[in-house]
Amino acid sequence: MSDARGRNTLEPMILRGESNLLISAAEVADKIENLVATREGTLRSVEGPAPLVFEPTALLSSSAETAGLPSQYTDQMYGVYHTTLAGGSIDLLLMHTGDSIYSFQGWDTSSPFNKIVGATGADVTLDLGTRDTPQFPTQFETTPKGVVIVPQNEARAVFYNGVTALPLGYDSAPPAALGHGPETTDPTAPNAEGYAISRMSAGVTLHADYGFGRLGSVESRGDATAQPRLLSSSYQCAYQWIDYFGNLSALAPRSNEVRFLEQESGTTTTSPETAQKHVLWSNIATGPEGTIGRVLSRTRDMIHSGTLRLFLVSGNVGYGVYGEFATLPDNASVKWPDNIPDGWILVEPHDVMPVPVFKLCRLALGVLWIANTTDDPGVLIPSMAGRYGTFLKDTEIFPDPSGGEITGLWSMPAGLLIFTSSSAFLLTPGADGTGFRVITLSATIGCVGPSTIASTASGDVIWLGREGFYGFNGEAVTPLSFQIRRETDRINPVRAKMATAIFDPNTNEYRCWVPLDGSRTNNACFVYDGGWRMRKREQLQSVCVTRDHRKYAIGAGQVTKADGVKVSGLWVLDRSVGNYPLEQMISTIETAWISWGTSKEKRTVKTVYLALRESYKGSIRVKVYRDWRKKSTPDYTDTTTGTLYLEEDSAPTWGTDTWNDFDWNRRRPFWKRIDVDVPACEVYKIQIESDHPFEFLGMTVDEELKLGGWGTRIS
Repeated sequence: MSDARGRNTLEPMILRGESNLLISAAEVADKIENLVATREGTLRSVEGPAPLVFEPTALLSSSAETAGLPSQYTDQMYGVYHTTLAGGSIDLLLMHTGDSIYSFQGWDTSSPFNKIVGATGADVTLDLGTRDTPQFPTQFETTPKGVVIVPQNEARAVFYNGVTALPLGYDSAPPAALGHGPETTDPTAPNAEGYAISRMSAGVTLHADYGFGRLGSVESRGDATAQPRLLSSSYQCAYQWIDYFGNLSALAPRSNEVRFLEQESGTTTTSPETAQKHVLWSNIATGPEGTIGRVLSRTRDMIHSGTLRLFLVSGNVGYGVYGEFATLPDNASVKWPDNIPDGWILVEPHDVMPVPVFKLCRLALGVLWIANTTDDPGVLIPSMAGRYGTFLKDTEIFPDPSGGEITGLWSMPAGLLIFTSSSAFLLTPGADGTGFRVITLSATIGCVGPSTIASTASGDVIWLGREGFYGFNGEAVTPLSFQIRRETDRINPVRAKMATAIFDPNTNEYRCWVPLDGSRTNNACFVYDGGWRMRKREQLQSVCVTRDHRKYAIGAGQVTKADGVKVSGLWVLDRSVGNYPLEQMISTIETAWISWGTSKEKRTVKTVYLALRESYKGSIRVKVYRDWRKKSTPDYTDTTTGTLYLEEDSAPTWGTDTWNDFDWNRRRPFWKRIDVDVPACEVYKIQIESDHPFEFLGMTVDEELKLGGWGTRIS
């Protein structure tokens, strides 16, 4: 029997993060998998996930194990998002699966999901199709008025406020209106044909209650013998649709030109106003669904006013009154008689572009920024303030001088972070308080996917680039994952754009699900809280954190049940349902190569001490590898049962004791001794794993120097 006095006990190893470097400090693990950090500083096996909802009939079933999930779920899960609106009075959980987007209605309804976007039977009829090629996850962004939903696959964006869903803004301009005025070819009877309504008209006159016509430039000559007259005048109009959310369409093409010919007023004592006219604008097209009004714009007299610009025409009769939201506050009428004088129209209309098909959006600096359009992947466009589906012409910005495709947007207090796959920029307000300026943060580091970006509790931003993970603290871009380069190099570069991430406020962890080793789905998750870990419990294509007091992490994707069947749906992470069995999950902790600094002196590993915390009954496996070789068959392996609680003083456990039979205390930590015998090794590595949940605090090892070896001191 060996002499305990010749043993060396290593300092406790509190393993919380991993490094794939060949030579690492003993307190850093080589592998930590399917373990989550707790608020008390321990590592605990990943719990759950739990299905968000069963089919309604399953809730009443005596066998929930065989229950299915809602029929809306498909294998193509593209997006999930939660937000609140109206000060928290509206709670929205949105899901994009297959070719439709749904809103969650609640657990106690006969149909938990309402289809808001789809090819048929939806509030908004859009053919979203399905995706066969790698694309970004569906993008969502909350604004003060509602949520912008951006499906990929060259589909239009949608705006939803919990009640009404509409396509975001207008993707086309209305057709031109038709103008009617007193046009004539008879010089002896000017302005006597067509729409020739005035106080002088021979056939049709304005009722006295309506006063005089107000359009047309007039001249009151100083010669007492000369008649006042109407001068030759010319007008055009255009109009815009306006929707339920206040978004404007592009201006329609200008109408035909309405002309007035020169005309004497009749007598020297007649006011020149008697010769002025009014006109009629017709063919003012009704807009698509969601349109609630039309905004009319008209020129002043293009011959005498000195400008050809358009000006908004108020729906009110009053000097410069623009109290109404539209000239025609309906979506039914197609004609509008115009008797607004030039002096009353003052404000120019917004020159709006049709809303393009885009892939990315982000609310920052008071406006919605859209980027990566179908026609120009490198463009960035701001909306109008408060009109999140209205974009003005000639406001485009190209952050990357080379025109690289924009692959990510993120809002932070300093401004808007903009990424291409190989560069990063920061957009801030201009120095003079107007406009914007773009600062280059890095010309070599970019972002591979927009859904990999997340902000930590401290305000730092983390994302996935082509060479691994990076962070920005407001001052500089820094690499974060050099020590796990062996694992990040396994990320499928073709499908990396599909990766998705969150910052979990419950665990203070950044979590990013990625496709590893040629996988077509996100089959692994990198976890970062200052150190790196991995989890392989779920295959999630999109993930979000609820924006309420619950702070649930909800993922859209697949998990594997105990019978080996993969099931798609929405899952609440780190929560479990006892009657919904999942496949057994193996939680693993593997140390770095221990004692490499003194590897010239061989040693024998005698005892492993595990600091655990009472949890479920079960077993744990301990494996030991030696001398830089990790073989399929370890040098030592043992399955020790009953290690997940202190057998000689076992605590009450769930399902075996009732709550009023004992005083509840925090679960106790304890040491478990495992005797091993790995002789004459230079370095060694210890792996502990279990398919039962366990909670790990730390470990230490007793080792014994080889007697008689070179450099061995015998006392």
